[in-house]
Amino acid sequence: MWKVQNLNLNIIYNDKHILVINKKTNLVVHPSHKNQNNTLLNCLLYYYPNLRDVPRAGIIHRLDKNTTGLMIIAKNMHSYIFLKKELKKHNIIREYEAIVNGIIKKNGIINKPIKRIYKKNHIYMNIHPLGKKSITKYFIKNTFKEYTHLRIRLKTGRTHQIRVHLSHINHSIVGDPIYKKIKNISFNNNFNKNNINKIIQRQALHACYLKFTHPFYNIKIKLYSILPTDINNLINFLKKNKI
Repeated sequence: MWKVQNLNLNIIYNDKHILVINKKTNLVVHPSHKNQNNTLLNCLLYYYPNLRDVPRAGIIHRLDKNTTGLMIIAKNMHSYIFLKKELKKHNIIREYEAIVNGIIKKNGIINKPIKRIYKKNHIYMNIHPLGKKSITKYFIKNTFKEYTHLRIRLKTGRTHQIRVHLSHINHSIVGDPIYKKIKNISFNNNFNKNNINKIIQRQALHACYLKFTHPFYNIKIKLYSILPTDINNLINFLKKNKI
């Protein structure tokens, strides 16, 4: 029995069938043996006790602890089953924005399988021929001297998919503590690097857009979430300092 906790949800859309939230940073989605409390699931059960009767308290898809942005929650079994099928059929459009290390010169697609690996009691994801099919599309929004602002669309939804894929092409997300692979970047000086580390203490990744079919009303729902303060501050710093 999970503990119920009031953690202040930022609700973007809400009706009797579904809920869409704007997840904050430093929030784990599901409880685990290492982290039983202060998760999104604990919070959902506080606001909506009936979600105890829905698998995973109605959570349709996950975001990493320090990734912010839009998430869909089903409020009943019909919505849950419908949306899970839509997710599996890739009918739920999910887009993100990210700031990555290095200059990306053209839009692209990464089609590399991802496999779960275990190191020192921690779970990581890695490109592996025996992994699950994983496809990420990325589009350039802006470039700075040594960084790129991307819009990203998921075709599949593997754990850490965007972070792993971008690291694989040597353009890891700024602030990512795990997947840090970087190529051809000099970091002008320690002043700039230290300032960036102060501006953002997490991966600069935000789930900014959702498009899906409502499970009861059969209408298209399109929702947007503006960039959070820390990523906006990072962009402004990169523009101002031309780095």
